[in-house]
Amino acid sequence: LRAFTDDTRPALAGVRVEVARALSGVANPAFRGLLVPLMFDADVAVAREAIRSAGRLGAGDALFLPPLVSLLRHRQLKAAARDVLAGYGESIVPALVYFLRDRDEDVWVRRHLPATLARIPCQASLDALAETLDTTDGFLRFKALTALDTLRRTRPDLAVPPARVEAQINAETARAFNQLTLHYNLFHAGGLDGRSLLARALTEKYQRALARVFTLLGLVHPPADIAAVRQALGADDARARSSATEYLDNILQGPARARVMLLVEEMPLDTRIRKGNALFRTRQRDVEDTLAQLVHDESQEVAAAAIQLVEAQRLWTLAGDLEHVLEHRPAQDWWVFEAASWALAAARMPAERRRVLWQEPLPAVELADRLRRVPLFDFSSVDELFRIAALGRQVRHEAGQVIVRQGQAASGVHVVLDGQVTPQGAGADGAAIVIGLEDVLQGRPARATITAVAPTITLTMTSDAFLTLLAENVEIAQGIFRFLLESGDAPTRRTVVHGELSAELAQRVADGVQAVDGLLILQASPMLQKASAAELVRLSRIARVVPLNAGDTVFTPGAPGAIVAVLAGRVELQGDGGLVDAAEPGDVLGEYETLAGRPMTTTARVTTAGTAMRLDRGDLFELLADDIPLLQGIFNGLLRSSGHTAGAHEHARA
Repeated sequence: LRAFTDDTRPALAGVRVEVARALSGVANPAFRGLLVPLMFDADVAVAREAIRSAGRLGAGDALFLPPLVSLLRHRQLKAAARDVLAGYGESIVPALVYFLRDRDEDVWVRRHLPATLARIPCQASLDALAETLDTTDGFLRFKALTALDTLRRTRPDLAVPPARVEAQINAETARAFNQLTLHYNLFHAGGLDGRSLLARALTEKYQRALARVFTLLGLVHPPADIAAVRQALGADDARARSSATEYLDNILQGPARARVMLLVEEMPLDTRIRKGNALFRTRQRDVEDTLAQLVHDESQEVAAAAIQLVEAQRLWTLAGDLEHVLEHRPAQDWWVFEAASWALAAARMPAERRRVLWQEPLPAVELADRLRRVPLFDFSSVDELFRIAALGRQVRHEAGQVIVRQGQAASGVHVVLDGQVTPQGAGADGAAIVIGLEDVLQGRPARATITAVAPTITLTMTSDAFLTLLAENVEIAQGIFRFLLESGDAPTRRTVVHGELSAELAQRVADGVQAVDGLLILQASPMLQKASAAELVRLSRIARVVPLNAGDTVFTPGAPGAIVAVLAGRVELQGDGGLVDAAEPGDVLGEYETLAGRPMTTTARVTTAGTAMRLDRGDLFELLADDIPLLQGIFNGLLRSSGHTAGAHEHARA
């Protein structure tokens, strides 16, 4: 056994799989340590089997805990590691909490721990997640809040600490108003260009903070009521908005009431800012004062975007602040450092001269600004644009150099930043902006040869890095789904995908509905037409069989998307003009809205009682984050159905 665990030759990978499987049946605990190196085997199949063996041995041996936690950062193994950790049960919660609180632990390990704790529904998990709400890591704070929301829905009997939630509501409302007033100072009172990268960043931070406020409210008030209020506040119906604000006014108390009502009540923006300044004891600042504050913002993305705006406005009175950034900003804040260097160079020389002399890759803020003008990335938040920029490597291609060669394994996704490319011999005019996206999403060899016509610079992301990005950023995956569904030769924006219930499936439904029966319907849709049986089984674990009672509302306008496969009964979709469509056995509702991250636009009401299978958006994307083959399979099906199969590059002119 020791000899085989030490041997890493690829030819013996199958043997090591068998060894890993056998070790779970060896009674002598002295041999259990052999599983640890196998968990980190270069062959994923070996590592996955070793992880499963650790699960079969149970939580009694603490030897496996550290390696399993560390594997949460491994894209291909984190699902297996999380399954085993969750299977160990409540006894390991204190250890997971230790890793969660350890600031020296790998950041992505910490960020994946909240979802793991959410799968161990107990009071200790909830308390640990509640304590994480005040972390300075915004992404970890978001993960903790999402996990808390999941726990609250799974175990409503668990006690949520109201004082801690109220304190966090106060903090999030302060964050929301701060972003609102900064945006107001620059782009309303200050009259600067509201289309700038900074304007978008501040707007997004405001919207995210407000969304967190509503999620927090759902922890201490009925979640369905809070969801209905949030939907009504965004509706066109003035009466619905008034009722929603009145409901909040009645249920909220103390400081949280005044803060939340300030953000949701209808009033002119000037009035909101004036009242907010009094409530939060802040003051209005002029453009230079506001930009000076933002240049030193703790968020790298905001600070870099503020520096870019200083350059665009040529506000060189703030050059001293940029010099201060270069001298005192922490070394790890590279995006801010390079943005300040780039901007100060513009203050000292013409732009063309700077371009010639600048030997480093373009600053991340410049890449983010260019990426948002590419239709494929138009959906991405500013934070995500910076992550995309950081993942890529800027590559210079000389005229005539092949970037992608037909038949070779897809090396990655290439975004053209400067220059021209063409399909070999096709004489294209350089309109292609994104190269290789389809090949990476489908896991196939390159379908065409792409060549640089003139000296060209690309931002290149390896296939593995790009797929990891999709797995760890739900919004980016939803945006690419949206791009595929709303463009191409056959845009797919239908709320109802009509299908047919086979006689065999109808009999199975009559005998007793299982979640997998509903998933068989989805095989006829673009989403899962290429799904394997194993992938359908994994999906069935998050699917729910739900009754359709006559008169029930399945969803309303503005509600988050959910995939509903009708097994029996009838659901009618009503719009402002009356009946829009209807779903009967074999039909699927909400597939487009769920994948694209769009809200529902019609009211779906049950007119004939029956049964359906439901996949909620959050559960689906959490599964896809852990299951790259399934994610690629769905992309593959959509690409084949939406007319994006003409070649390996996408004409998406900036």
